[in-house]
Amino acid sequence: MLAKLNNLLKKHGAGGTVSLLARYVLRSAEAVLGPGKEERAAVSALLGEIRAGEYERLVLRRGSFGWHTPLFQRAQQLARAMGRCGCLVLYEAAPPHDRLRGAERLGEGLWLVNLRSPRLRRRLEKAAKESGRPRYLMLASPESRLPARLPGRYARGGWALLYDYIDALSAEIGGGTRVPRRTLSLYDWAMKREDVLVAASSLALLEDARRRGKRALLVENGVDCAHFFTPAPCPADGRFRALLDAGRPIVCFYGALARWLDYEALRAVAADGRFTLLLIGVKYDESFERELAGRERVVFLGPRPYEMLPGYAARCDVLLVPFRKSPVSDAASPVKLFEYMALGKPIVAGDSAECRRFRSVLIAKDAREFIPRIEQALALRCDASYWETERAEALSADWLRRAEKLCGALRGREEREKT
Repeated sequence: MLAKLNNLLKKHGAGGTVSLLARYVLRSAEAVLGPGKEERAAVSALLGEIRAGEYERLVLRRGSFGWHTPLFQRAQQLARAMGRCGCLVLYEAAPPHDRLRGAERLGEGLWLVNLRSPRLRRRLEKAAKESGRPRYLMLASPESRLPARLPGRYARGGWALLYDYIDALSAEIGGGTRVPRRTLSLYDWAMKREDVLVAASSLALLEDARRRGKRALLVENGVDCAHFFTPAPCPADGRFRALLDAGRPIVCFYGALARWLDYEALRAVAADGRFTLLLIGVKYDESFERELAGRERVVFLGPRPYEMLPGYAARCDVLLVPFRKSPVSDAASPVKLFEYMALGKPIVAGDSAECRRFRSVLIAKDAREFIPRIEQALALRCDASYWETERAEALSADWLRRAEKLCGALRGREEREKT
């Protein structure tokens, strides 16, 4: 807890941290109260949909990664895609980013639900049991809020557990000095139980699960091709348009600015003088301020909505995945990698295991190689064969394909249990 508070102070300062915690406390208190009068109709509609059972299975995705967080990542994308593949997915709302007392329909087969109200949670779980459909509790490996006893309670109630193994268990991922105890407890529980299905996002995580005797399958990160293939308007953003007007090649990275990035490589890009280094995203820890802030030719725009990312990135010249070589980066399947492919822009990445798997990615083995790879990438901007390779790799990584693979594994499990 102290480590998490210290990380918040580093990222947001004292005033920002107090404001964030105040919002968290307020919205958590509202959620505990349960649905107000204006939300009861939505809750009734959801309960009716659950009981009707007109879906293959129900997936309850619990955790503290809220739907409306600044980064639209695997958690939201996979939940949305599973809803389109015949599942009914209930995604837990998480303050302070989500403000919800009842339930909200997010799309086909997908609801955002308030599980902090004990009464509403019991009603939803009771309706799920009454539906007669297979029920899954889906938990993600970085989870640090939920108590270790929670999966056992659901298992005793007839729920199967689906463990989404997203990243290596490392203090870097949590932004603190050690891996949270609850995160480790959840991992240990999932790896020891024979009936837990593990969905691993990378080959390294898949191998780790199988070494522990788990039934595991590879469900990498992906891309919503329809979203990134569709031409997007240029953002009405004065700072960004000024960069375009300057005419200097823009080398862009979007995502979390964190200690796993290769800041030596980013400094080299900025210091070269020929490029503008554009950074879009959130300061995950203090590393950006320590390593890169205030340097010439570095433009940090802060976070931008997921809906607007194609409008920015499609107008840049080279897109980066500047991960520092480490066990953490080797275990990571970057969502942005597949989104970059769908945009048809040249990609330069650090020497991580997952990035090396794709033909369209130009690998820089160390910080010194980033400039030559960027020069190579600039020459590929009008290369039709390169774009065809990128497009094919993006299509193979569409989130619907990822969800179909996972749902196929769940279907196989359900069929085995019937026999």
